[in-house]
Amino acid sequence: MTISRNEEWVQIAELDEDDQIRFTPAFRELMKDLGWEAKAFVGHLLSLWYDPFEHMLDYTSGEARHSEDQPGEFDRNGLDEPQEVVEYWAEQWSKNGQNHQPPHESGTGLELDTAWYRDILRAKLVSMRIPKRLLLTYRDQVFAVIRRLESNME
Repeated sequence: MTISRNEEWVQIAELDEDDQIRFTPAFRELMKDLGWEAKAFVGHLLSLWYDPFEHMLDYTSGEARHSEDQPGEFDRNGLDEPQEVVEYWAEQWSKNGQNHQPPHESGTGLELDTAWYRDILRAKLVSMRIPKRLLLTYRDQVFAVIRRLESNME
């Protein structure tokens, strides 16, 4: 099945009245049983399926050196708390051109600063919508793999 505008879509995150980035109630309800794995999935959605990107939302207040944090307090927050993207990748991309190696560290080559790249990640986070069935399939597959691993350990 391909995606369709006729299926139910789920907004991943939004800005609250204090401009804090929060996962939407619909996303939290669908993915709450995954805990941190749900955040790792969103980290991949923001970037690539490269393992370190799953930590894209594992931010703690005060870690940024080159850009300002969104409002809120952060300590690798849970799904029901404000979210923030790490600065690390934005800093890498701001230093590198389009042909940088390894490619996942490539930037635009336009001398855009760390704050710009970090804001792009934030904007992607609050504008992302995913079909509900894809979220459910991912969630169910994570649990299937966990069950398989646990049964192999017995």
